[in-house]
Amino acid sequence: MHLALVIQSVRVVRGGAERFTHNLIRGLLARGHRISVVCYEWDREAEELGIELIRVPRLRGWGHPWYEFSRSAWRVMPRCDVVVGLTQVCPQDVHRLGGGIYRYWYERKYGRWLPLQLLRRDVRGALAFEREMYREGNYRQCIAISAMDRELLMRYYGIPGERVHTVYNGFDREVFHGRGREEARRELCMQYGIEEGQVIVLFAGNNYVRKGLPQGVEALLRTKDPGRFTLVVIGRPQLGVKRRLQARCAGRVRSIWLDHVEDPARYYRGADVLLFPTLYDSFANVIGEALCCGLPVITTRQAGGAEMIEPGVNGFVVREADAVDELAYALERVREPEVRAAMTARAGMRVEACTIARCAEETERVLWLAWEEKQRMRRAGEVG
Repeated sequence: MHLALVIQSVRVVRGGAERFTHNLIRGLLARGHRISVVCYEWDREAEELGIELIRVPRLRGWGHPWYEFSRSAWRVMPRCDVVVGLTQVCPQDVHRLGGGIYRYWYERKYGRWLPLQLLRRDVRGALAFEREMYREGNYRQCIAISAMDRELLMRYYGIPGERVHTVYNGFDREVFHGRGREEARRELCMQYGIEEGQVIVLFAGNNYVRKGLPQGVEALLRTKDPGRFTLVVIGRPQLGVKRRLQARCAGRVRSIWLDHVEDPARYYRGADVLLFPTLYDSFANVIGEALCCGLPVITTRQAGGAEMIEPGVNGFVVREADAVDELAYALERVREPEVRAAMTARAGMRVEACTIARCAEETERVLWLAWEEKQRMRRAGEVG
């Protein structure tokens, strides 16, 4: 098939969605498909994939950014067999909701203040676009990247279960693996002056607030001996939040704040636990990548990646980000060397099947369903 993948960016430096897109392209190319990517921007790595890259013009309009991007994307859309939306776009043949359900996210983010937030143009626009995107006729099939999001999509928008397919992300096992963890830890300690006996707690995320870093810091401060932990933060900083959290850590928890890093796998292998108390994430690649690297994970029920964690075996899952005492208890448990060792040994047991090849194969099945439906409708139209 000739596939058009629509996403705003395929620059890997931007984050997990872009890294996933690179992996998916590689997997689909290996299965013999022709691929065009319709996007605002790309990097050299995307060019080296040997695909057609079509630039979406950045037009200035007064509408919501999703409407503007969608209209611009359709102006340059190539003739193809199936249009796959990897971001918010309407209409499309297959939508992969890697960014989650905004109706649910806004309820969690604003709580009882949501009616007031609906006065904001950007919030109203996002919800209006999402309703339109999931209106019958504007999609054929949907891919959820966790069972959690599949259930949310059916609950909030009434999409029939047979049209929503759970396909977990695939991870590059040449990059994300658990070999050499002891050496990686030694190198990390030497580079940043981390003392022997410290528990290295890694946080990885570009949105400190949504990913629950403030709650994570509070949990560290509530442990019996916060000074035994070193917090390493990687990801693009939110400067105001960073300064506030640095002040909270000062003199109690040593913290190391890094920006984007070229090799996140090195930090996964060098750390003792990933602390990721997100408010809501469809899956969050960092959870799967960490587990592949033998790193136990502490996260929340609102993370789709929690489906890969067996509590007490390869990590812990707490009720929600604000359950700070539960987070502190989980951190106390991983402070015990024997607990960490057992969890590290079993960290990757639930992600063994999450390969790039399997993700591409399962995605392809959904694409064929959409293509077959288009063919049936075309034949019915010709007969009519």
